[in-house]
Amino acid sequence: RTAKKTANREYGAVAQAVGGAPLVVAIAAGAVALLQFFTVIPAGHVGVVDFFGSVSPTSLKSGINLRNPFARIVEMSVKTEELKETMDVPSKEGLTVQLEISALFHLNPERAPEVYRTIGPNYTEIILQPQFRSVARGVTAGYEARALYTSEREVLARLILADLQKLVEPRGITVESTPLRQVGLPKGLTQAIEEK
Repeated sequence: RTAKKTANREYGAVAQAVGGAPLVVAIAAGAVALLQFFTVIPAGHVGVVDFFGSVSPTSLKSGINLRNPFARIVEMSVKTEELKETMDVPSKEGLTVQLEISALFHLNPERAPEVYRTIGPNYTEIILQPQFRSVARGVTAGYEARALYTSEREVLARLILADLQKLVEPRGITVESTPLRQVGLPKGLTQAIEEK
């Protein structure tokens, strides 16, 4: 009789465990489904909502956001980035000068959806880099090579910044500064400047 009671208790425990399993599965499935309606955008980024090719005009800010589970969220950095360039640029007197220059820039968070829709996530290579090279060459061509070695280099950096801002800011890219890092003048000119 005792063995029969023990067997009945064990059967009841197994039946209860099996009966509770669908409830656990249902709760887990519900939690997973609920999570599909939320997305987390990391700090220093915005989220661009792409719903089967239709891009939302507003971007998602960093943090937890509600989302359409069928939409794709493209994260785009709005942190300050550095574009480094080493290029040979012409001077006013026709000399070729090697210039190491940087552009510090960031994506305008409000314009991120437009940038994604019209240019794409690789906007640096498509818009900023070629314009930066073109502007740097255009500005240095108006100055003598020795200007890159003297206090006028700050004037040149400001001119490059102003010209670059005019070209890329309407496209959603904010340029913060364009510091000249290093200037490599032709050997003869370097010696002449040092002698003076």
